[in-house]
Amino acid sequence: MPTDDSASVSRPSDTERDVVGRVEETILSRRGFLAGLGLGGVGGAGAVLGLTRAGEDFQSLATLAGGAMLPAPTRYYLPAVDGSGDGLVVPFEAEFTDGDGGLFVNLNGIEVRHDLQLALREARETATRLTGESLANTATHVTFEPPASGVLALRGKSWEAGLTVALVASFRQESLSQETLITGIVDDEGTLLPVGGIEEKARATQAFGATELLVPETETADVDVRGIRIIEVRSISDALDRIL
Repeated sequence: MPTDDSASVSRPSDTERDVVGRVEETILSRRGFLAGLGLGGVGGAGAVLGLTRAGEDFQSLATLAGGAMLPAPTRYYLPAVDGSGDGLVVPFEAEFTDGDGGLFVNLNGIEVRHDLQLALREARETATRLTGESLANTATHVTFEPPASGVLALRGKSWEAGLTVALVASFRQESLSQETLITGIVDDEGTLLPVGGIEEKARATQAFGATELLVPETETADVDVRGIRIIEVRSISDALDRIL
C-alpha cells in the first residue's frame, strides 16, 4: 500500500507497519476472500454475504465489547447508469451492529449482481486499511433505496469509490455532504481506475442537486455538463480530502 494513500489518515501514534499488521490480523486477505466467493462463503472470519428482505429491521445499534463505539450509520448517494443507458443516483445507507464480520445487503428492488457484491466487500477492505479499524466483531448492513417501480438491475464496480468513502466516514463518525458525489473503481493501492458513463452520471448528479462529481483521472475528456464541476482525482485518499 503506497504511503501517500495512508498518510492522509491521521494516526500519530501508529506507523504504517502497525496499521498493516492489525489489518492482516483482523480481516481476510484479498486472495482468501476471492477464494471464499467461489465457495459461497468464507469460514472463520464471518465474511459471508447475506441478502436480507426489504423491510426487515436491523437490531438497535450498540457498543462493542470493551466500550468501543460502532461505526456511525451513514447515508450517501451513488451515481450509476441503468440497463437502458440512462444515468441515475441511487441512495444507500450503511448501518452497523454487533456481529462476526458479516455483510448483509437489503435488495429493496435493486438486483445486486456479483460485481457489485465484490465492490461492497472490497470497499470494506479498503476502508479498514485506510483507517486501521476492524469490522471483525461488527455486522455491516447496507440498504439500497428502491426504485420508483420495478426492479433496477445494475452491474459494474463503479460504486466502489462511493461505498469506500461512506464507510470511512462511518469509521470517523463524520457526515457526508450531498454536494459532492464520486464514481470509480478502487485498486489494491487505493488508485481510482477508469469507469464508463461519466456524462450520464454527471447529468444524473446535476439533476439530483449535487454540484461536484469526482471521477478517476483522464475521465473528463469531452464531458461538459452545465451546473456540475467534474473533478479528476487520482486516489481514494485524494477523494476523501475533498469530501470529508
